[in-house]
Amino acid sequence: MNNSDDQPRFKTAVYQNQGLPEYTENPLISALPKILSPIEVVERLTQRPLISEEEKGLEGHIRVHAIARLTRNFFVPQTIHLILEQKISQLIRKSYLGRNPEKADFKRKLNNTRDTLSQLDLTSYSHDVVNSPASSMAISGISGAGKSTTTNIILNSYDRVIFHPDYHLLQVPWIKIDCPYDGSLSEFCENFFIALDKRLNTNYRQKYTSGRPSIGKMIADVADLCLIHAIGLIVVDEFQHMNLAKSGGEKKMINFLVTLVNVVEVSVILIGTPKALRLFSREFRQARRASGEGSIVWDRMACDESWDEFLNELWSYQWLRSPKPIDEAITNKLYELTQGIPDIVVKLFCLAQARSILLAGSPSEECLSVDLLVDVFEEEFAVVKPMLDALRGNGNRKLLENCDDLIIPEIDGALLNTFDHLKAQTLNRQKSVETGDVQENDLVNSAIDMLVKMGASPDIAQPLVVDLINANPEITLIQIINSATTSLSATSSPPEKTTETSKPVYVKRDTWGQLPSQDLRKMFSDKTGTMYEALCEGNVIYPVEKLLAS
Repeated sequence: MNNSDDQPRFKTAVYQNQGLPEYTENPLISALPKILSPIEVVERLTQRPLISEEEKGLEGHIRVHAIARLTRNFFVPQTIHLILEQKISQLIRKSYLGRNPEKADFKRKLNNTRDTLSQLDLTSYSHDVVNSPASSMAISGISGAGKSTTTNIILNSYDRVIFHPDYHLLQVPWIKIDCPYDGSLSEFCENFFIALDKRLNTNYRQKYTSGRPSIGKMIADVADLCLIHAIGLIVVDEFQHMNLAKSGGEKKMINFLVTLVNVVEVSVILIGTPKALRLFSREFRQARRASGEGSIVWDRMACDESWDEFLNELWSYQWLRSPKPIDEAITNKLYELTQGIPDIVVKLFCLAQARSILLAGSPSEECLSVDLLVDVFEEEFAVVKPMLDALRGNGNRKLLENCDDLIIPEIDGALLNTFDHLKAQTLNRQKSVETGDVQENDLVNSAIDMLVKMGASPDIAQPLVVDLINANPEITLIQIINSATTSLSATSSPPEKTTETSKPVYVKRDTWGQLPSQDLRKMFSDKTGTMYEALCEGNVIYPVEKLLAS
């Protein structure tokens, strides 16, 4: 820990009235910012990038760099963001109610807690009823919905370290730990030491991880540091990466979290995908006496007034020279493509602008359209299609659970390199057929478009439709599709069977967790018990008893 000469570099505590006597009389709480009203929360959370009319006159390859600001500085507060801010505000303050340095029993309580930790058995569930004022909460939702972004913005409204000269205390109101991929409980503890070292300029990682200490000792050291530095809230992000098997089982993980909340009196927030939190949330909730702050299911934005307001705000940040106002067709298409996931919406909007700037033949062509948005989405966002298809399937949450490892593509680099990549490209759009008659043009192009979407090659669909119309000028669209599909079915032949077998593909063991759910290697990587139990749960083993009974 820093010596006293270094401590003044941290912000010195300024105590202010928090509105409640139990808050104001506790230095650890009164040193925090005042409790914000909903209006103040909106002002605090709102973020907008810089934009000027002068920038719209710059060269296209320069404007592409400016567009990247949207990915860093655009945030429109929604109701769920206000709810989360209120919950975090309560969680931090409640964790300090039992830790008041003004009280005579403050140091005695710290020592008693350390004794309790040294005797703790993490191999059995600890569900004892205690009077801890600290609490817990889980935030679960699909990738890209804004869970981590919102949490970071809210946490950064609190000081990272507060120095209390009268109590010779360095207070850390909150600390956020990102779970390493396929991480264990020991790796989590090491990340905790690293995060605290960055905050306080200490060397706890070297002190507590040298010599290969046991998981039990590392957990006790984490809890001890939470007391020494008055940590109010621990946020565990990307919890789906935690490997319960490598951590010593579900019991150790649950008891570790319960210990932080019940014994150390530190509030805990878990952020992850639905599948990860479902594994132990029920048991964790029982361990916490079902008295936590509850859970937040962070869903996509609904296609309602909030969606319209979000798009209207976003639409005003265009570096195009001939921007068009947003209309209902674009609003609906954007929701269809992105399913209301803010991260995907903003990135698609940025890339579409870059594509428009760099492909426009004149300033009047610099605008966004439905066709352009579709083309950019199809090319740049293929990796997120599985998740979006699951969302379109009537919101099937079970399908979404298979998207735990989804990574929404980053676009900052893509925007910076777009000029060279797109300069010679043309939009992937079907060419229109001109017949000399406006109505006939619409009929021909509509029929070709439908056949192409049904899987027909454009080179085959176009002459087929033209021949059908020439043979019968009165033919309708439905008749064209019916005749064309009949012709295509008659001329097509089934694919020849092949006797070749695909060669096995070697997959590194540390990436087994990313394999399909029915892959035995995936089951082995995710198992929390025996492999036999994992196979039974995956319906891989045939129930022989049923066969014998028959």
